This record gives sequence, structure tokens and C-alpha cells, in this order.
Amino acid sequence: MTQQHKQQLTETIVAFWERATGEDGLTPEDNFFDLGGDSLVAAKILALIEREYGLEAELHLLFDNPTLEEFVDAVDEELAAAASEGATA
Repeated sequence: MTQQHKQQLTETIVAFWERATGEDGLTPEDNFFDLGGDSLVAAKILALIEREYGLEAELHLLFDNPTLEEFVDAVDEELAAAASEGATA
């Protein structure tokens, strides 16, 4: 992933987290659960990701990667996997 791609993905996901949690100024170290995240907030974030990227991510993706930085990396891996599957289909 290029640095520009990662930065853009990070900015988009930060905006989604801020929108879903009602918090501003989040950093890569912020933890979903420390922000009061629950399954409803997670569903909002995943719906925004699906709308933006067409990625139908499971709840465990967020629960297994609770910091913003971990979640961005996990989403990027999922997007890369989906793209490679689409390329071979």
C-alpha cells in the first residue's frame, strides 16, 4: 500500500469513527472500547465502510482490531484480499 493510500484510508476511517462515536480529534492509538464502542457503534462504522468501499466486514474485524491503527490495517488487508479475489474471478 502506498503511503498516500494509507493516509487517505486512515483519514476516511477516522472520520467514520468520529461520526459513529461522537468524538473528535481521534488518534491512531485510540481504542474503540475506550471510546464507549459497542455493537451498535460498530455496526454504524461497518455500514459506513460498506457504503464507501463495498466491503462487507464482519463485527469481529473491529472487535479483534480495537485501535484505529489496527483497524485501518485490517480494513486495508480485507480490501486487498477482495481486490485480488475480484481480479481472479
